[in-house]
Amino acid sequence: MPNETDIVFEGFDTTNDHEDGNPDGVYIAEQLLPDTANDELVKHVLTKGVDLQQYVREIEQELQTLEDEQLSSYEEHEGALLELNTEIASCDEVLAEMEKLLVNFKSSLGTINSEIQTLQSDSLSMSQRLKNRVVAEKQLSKIIQGVVLAPDAVKTICDGEVNEKYLECLIEVNKKIAYMRVHSKQHHRLRAFQEVQPELDRLRLKASSRVREFLLEKINSLRSLNTNAHILQCSVFLKYRFFNHFLIERHPEAAVEVRDTYIHIMRQYYVEHFENYQHGLIRLERVVADRSDAIGMEETNKLSLFGSTKSIARDKTNVFNLGARAAILDADNPRAIVLSIANETSDKWPFEELFRSFNLALADNATAEYEFIMQFFVSPKARQKITGSDMARMVFGHIFEPSIHVGEKFLKTYLESTYDALGVLLCIRVMAQLASELQRRQVPALDSYVNSMNMLLWPRFQTIIDSHIESVKRLASLRTKTKIDTQPPATVRRYAELASSLLRLNVGYNTHVIALSLARLRAEVQAYLTHVAEGSSDKHAALVFLINSHDLILTVLFENGFTEREEEVSSWKQELSTTVLEFAELQLEAHFGYLKQYVVEAEQQSDIGQISTDGLNHVASMFNKEWRAEISAINSVILQSFSNFRTGTEILHAVLGQLIVYYTRFHSLFDKRIARRGGAGGVCQPVGVQNVMVEIKKYRNNF
Repeated sequence: MPNETDIVFEGFDTTNDHEDGNPDGVYIAEQLLPDTANDELVKHVLTKGVDLQQYVREIEQELQTLEDEQLSSYEEHEGALLELNTEIASCDEVLAEMEKLLVNFKSSLGTINSEIQTLQSDSLSMSQRLKNRVVAEKQLSKIIQGVVLAPDAVKTICDGEVNEKYLECLIEVNKKIAYMRVHSKQHHRLRAFQEVQPELDRLRLKASSRVREFLLEKINSLRSLNTNAHILQCSVFLKYRFFNHFLIERHPEAAVEVRDTYIHIMRQYYVEHFENYQHGLIRLERVVADRSDAIGMEETNKLSLFGSTKSIARDKTNVFNLGARAAILDADNPRAIVLSIANETSDKWPFEELFRSFNLALADNATAEYEFIMQFFVSPKARQKITGSDMARMVFGHIFEPSIHVGEKFLKTYLESTYDALGVLLCIRVMAQLASELQRRQVPALDSYVNSMNMLLWPRFQTIIDSHIESVKRLASLRTKTKIDTQPPATVRRYAELASSLLRLNVGYNTHVIALSLARLRAEVQAYLTHVAEGSSDKHAALVFLINSHDLILTVLFENGFTEREEEVSSWKQELSTTVLEFAELQLEAHFGYLKQYVVEAEQQSDIGQISTDGLNHVASMFNKEWRAEISAINSVILQSFSNFRTGTEILHAVLGQLIVYYTRFHSLFDKRIARRGGAGGVCQPVGVQNVMVEIKKYRNNF
């Protein structure tokens, strides 16, 4: 421990002699010790006037004490410090070793990093090469898959049996050929294309040859009439239709040969079947009408073959009356007549039934054949174009042309001899239904057939109607009788039934030709009735004849459900009303002619005073005396003349109504003349109008 020495501050006055507390030591410290000027302890010592020597000694004493304490503490912890020093030295050695290892590891990491960078660079290069190879592989794989064909498929095409497996292989071959044709320009430099192209061509020719032989063999099996062509079409041809599509695209010459062979065989197949069917149907025909079945043909004795006369009784129910024949148009699911079943019975049918049956068979076979042609002879690509439809129509036309001629001949044979207007019109309606059904089935190939049949039917219908009109004209010209039968002649009933039947067959069609034909026929019948009535000397009988004829016509029309909205009904209704009014006037003339004549003449007088009271008296006296008897006589005449309740009632009401009109007018004249005279003295008082009306009401329900 150093000796204590006095510290002498040179230039410092260590005593504090300033009483005012503002020592110069602070100033001196600030000037000489600028570094300690801001120290609080120095300021305190200098400002308080502390003895610096004494203060130094105190400080030294404190420092000595602290030093001793530290030395004692060090001596107490000397062992621990030495041990700590040893551990620190050991740690230094370990850390030095670790430093060496870390330096080596750092060096290794640097090497590894360099290697990783190299690997990364190699990996990127390999990845790019892999991507390039994948892209190239995809493109090459498409090309290879498009041109390479399995050996088994080649063997099957060349030597295998033509069956479903062959079909699968042919589809695969066709895909390869199609791929080659599409990409030949793009990849013509590829060696694969150059090597495969000739082989595929040879394989195409081989496949075309084998497919052609297969199809021709199956088509030739259709030559037998016992073969069901539709079953064979569905089970074989449609199943292997790709064979023909392959020929159409890859070997058109072979496809044309297959098509022509099919057309030739099926043409003969259908025409033979339809000819046999037509001959069978002809044997089932029931003749409905012949030349003698005209509405103007009188039911008289006709000359027999040897010139004698005999009464010919024929059932002509269906000649003019449609009856149940219209049911042919209402069938929901019509079926063709099966000859094998029909021949076992003795049933006969009118021609329209046979005609419908033939056309149903024709339509069904044509529909099936047209659909088959569209699927078998038209490729899927052409089917979506107009050319595909044209091709189908061409093939169909060649096949069905003879069969269509059979149908036309069938109809022509019937039309040459028939006089059945209803049968012909029913055939027209059958054709209309057939056309609608073919349109629904989307089979346009028979449109020309439908048109040609209508061109045959309509002129014959007009000819038959003309024959009916001519028959009525001849009947009118041949009639010379002066005595008339008040009952309607057979001609009237025939006309009424024919007109009603034609109207029924025109419902829903509104054909102008039928309306015009009915108008012509109606005019001729009206002329005939007028001619017959005018040829009679008995006016009463003539009017009864006209009324009964008109009434019969209207009755038949009403029974068939027609109303006055039909021109046919309204026209005859007008004729009947006019005739009934004329008949009423005639009856009044016969029973109350004096009353009618007096009223007409008296009303022509300009002055009521000019009317003679004698005339009034005479008419009133006669009427009072006879009116009940005359009304009863009118009723008796109408009862004897008309058997139809409705018509008789209407006529009686018309006659008696006219009587009331004339008698009311007479009463009015009587009252006015008596009023002018100034009284009724000496004049007969006529029966009151109300009394007459009460009497008339008694006859209201006589019919």
